[in-house]
Amino acid sequence: MRRLALALALAAAPLAPAYAQAQTESAASRHAVNVQRIVSPSGIEAWLVSDSTVPMIVMRAYWRGGSAIEPQNVIGVTSVMTDMLTEGAGDMSANAYKERLQDLNMSVGFSAGWDGVGMSLTTLSENSADAFEMARLALNEPRFDAEPLARIKRQMLVGLRTRETNPSYIANLALDTALYPNHPYARRTSRESVDAINRAALQERRSALFNRATMQITIVGDIDADAAGRAVDTVFGALPQGTRPVEPPDATLAAPTPLIVRQLPQPQSLVLFVGPGIQDEDPDWIPLAVANYILGGGGFSSRLMDQVREQRGLVYGIGTGPSVREHSAVIRGSAQTENGDVREAIEVTRSEMARLYRDGATQAEVNDAITYLTGSFALDLDSNAKIAGVVHGYQAAGRDIDYINRRNDLIRAVTLDDVNRVVRRLFNPDAFTFVVVGQPEGLAQ
Repeated sequence: MRRLALALALAAAPLAPAYAQAQTESAASRHAVNVQRIVSPSGIEAWLVSDSTVPMIVMRAYWRGGSAIEPQNVIGVTSVMTDMLTEGAGDMSANAYKERLQDLNMSVGFSAGWDGVGMSLTTLSENSADAFEMARLALNEPRFDAEPLARIKRQMLVGLRTRETNPSYIANLALDTALYPNHPYARRTSRESVDAINRAALQERRSALFNRATMQITIVGDIDADAAGRAVDTVFGALPQGTRPVEPPDATLAAPTPLIVRQLPQPQSLVLFVGPGIQDEDPDWIPLAVANYILGGGGFSSRLMDQVREQRGLVYGIGTGPSVREHSAVIRGSAQTENGDVREAIEVTRSEMARLYRDGATQAEVNDAITYLTGSFALDLDSNAKIAGVVHGYQAAGRDIDYINRRNDLIRAVTLDDVNRVVRRLFNPDAFTFVVVGQPEGLAQ
């Protein structure tokens, strides 16, 4: 979650707000993005992009500590806790709270990832004072009422039953248990852990995670520095200082398994393949973005899409990208194909990876990748919501405040030697574990 902004094209695409956002071009997308550091009257730091082009405000926040550090007996409690924050707050029941959000034409939500929890708020400028109060109530005065908790737990239990026939769930579980079987990243919810989640467990998780110690805040939109500082104190000012949560150890990837097959009756097979990656602080991170574009991140411009789909018609689609968690980093790829084409699709995928690993990329491929990655970045900055996602992602990932304006120059500085060094460091096909879920023909585990 904290790395989402850097995972594929080094920029985050935020979730769409609850209502359609005005499509007016943001001033920040036409010029350098002016990110300023502000400090609220109570001493809370935030990043602000003040832009009055569109009369709306987006606020993002992030706290370290997610599902990877929750107690073993209540796995899933962090996600339930974040869902419950908007199921009634203050003197408003769940229905009353949601009706008030609709009246204000705003959205506020909380989410949980492996390594942290986040908040996202979107509001019209004219309703901002009331919107910030609604966020304050959810964050500081959640009700954790019995009825919505029971409803969410029922939904989770239904999900436990349906996930056993979900190809994506089966494949990712197989990968996690093969790559780091003893790490919290390989844990999953169970009926017992869901049953154990109660109001006391929700309160404990909220108290443990929401504080100032690791909080990071980004505000983008029609608001100046003084008003933004007051808004920060309104929403977050009552939080205690707290301490940084204890984090799990870094995950050590097990040796690759050439092929894992999970049988699931269906006419198509899902193929996932994963190899060791690098964290986004690594000096090779930006060259990796260029190298990945060439292999499988560039859509129809990538080698895998060209050779596996366009030239042979073996898959509906195929792609690759770096996937970073706080304590693990991998290169992930995925494809979907008919059962009878799985064997050849995997063979061609491995062959193309081996060819790139052996011979390297070409200068023309590097030039094309750089042109696309720099030119398309403007599309990630064409609305306040997108700017908030990108800036907040960089903030949470530990980038400096002006990184968003240096990002394209860093990509333009990547050389052919840089790309081929990364290719030979990370794209050895023998280092990848392949998982197939379906009824593939002619494949044995």
